[in-house]
Amino acid sequence: MSESDNHRFRILVVDDDPTILDLYQRILDPANPLPFLPNFEITCCSQGDDAVDRVRCSSEENTPYAVAFLDLNMPPGPDGQWTAEQIQRLDPSINIVVVTGYRAGPHGEAANRNNITDKLLYLQKPFHHLEIIQFATALSAKWKAERQLLALHSDLEALVEKRTAELVQSNKQLKIEIDNGKRMQLELQDSFENLKKVMNSTVQAITTTIEKRDPYTSGHQQRVADLSRVIAGEIGFSKNEIEGIYIAAAIHDIGKISLPAEILSKPIPLSDIEISLIQAHSQTGYDILKGIDFPWPIAEIVLQHHERLDGSGYPRGLVGDDILIAARIIGVADVVETMASHRPYRPSIGIDKALEEITQNKGVLYDPLVVDACLEIFNTKGFQLPS
Repeated sequence: MSESDNHRFRILVVDDDPTILDLYQRILDPANPLPFLPNFEITCCSQGDDAVDRVRCSSEENTPYAVAFLDLNMPPGPDGQWTAEQIQRLDPSINIVVVTGYRAGPHGEAANRNNITDKLLYLQKPFHHLEIIQFATALSAKWKAERQLLALHSDLEALVEKRTAELVQSNKQLKIEIDNGKRMQLELQDSFENLKKVMNSTVQAITTTIEKRDPYTSGHQQRVADLSRVIAGEIGFSKNEIEGIYIAAAIHDIGKISLPAEILSKPIPLSDIEISLIQAHSQTGYDILKGIDFPWPIAEIVLQHHERLDGSGYPRGLVGDDILIAARIIGVADVVETMASHRPYRPSIGIDKALEEITQNKGVLYDPLVVDACLEIFNTKGFQLPS
């Protein structure tokens, strides 16, 4: 019988009396008119050792028995207790019904010896044919349900094992990818830090070159950069944005490198022509920087740092929000530092006058947000320009 046949159950009957065996055959005959009776395949044995051999063969051929009816006394061979023990060792799933004529038979002894009380039942002779049908039908259904449950359990274990293996593999792959990602991130961070060092060194070299040509404004760009950074932080810019503003401020006068040193250090007021030359430094700075691939629009910021909100600035006469916020910040910082510092043509006007200038022209020349932040750091937070 195929194990997949859900409507046929193999029944093993063991009794030394041929008439009893014939009775079982007639009771469990597939031609029985009872509508609820399952389809049984009956195997009859007259001795226990023969029954054990049949169970052994059925286990090897994967054609197991669902129920075994065993007579307790089967001379001259082994009794039903021995037979039950051997059968259960070969196939623990078989439901065994021990049939005995004893009214006070050794039921407990057999159960204890076999240690299979959930699989070992007793039926006393003389039995009614409906008792055989009930035992066979109920125990076959129980056997089928148990096998289905075992199959489901096995399938579940296999599925869990498969999913666990897949998860372990996925975790290994994920760990590899995470490790690779971390390594790449560290390498990228190292490269970025090295690039920043090179960029900062380049900016510092440019600043030093400019200051050597204009010793009277030595430190001006650095002080404007420091003030711009603090103003940007007060407004709430991100660390990356602040860094871009700082770098632009540190080289905002790079265009002055093209001006004659005599103009830069002239101790008297400049002529109109000289002022025009000075004002061209924003455009010159832009032309120098526009080909450099900074992470921020440094060239455009440098170009716009002398633009004013009302359009009176240079070189383009931009108005309001057309001016980059970074350029508006540097513009305010440039004015404050310039007025507070000594120049070849005049002494320092002082920080108070510088703050008064941006206050009076707040919203006219200078961005109100930037002015408020600048006043806050000087008046409330005690910021001082480096000497």
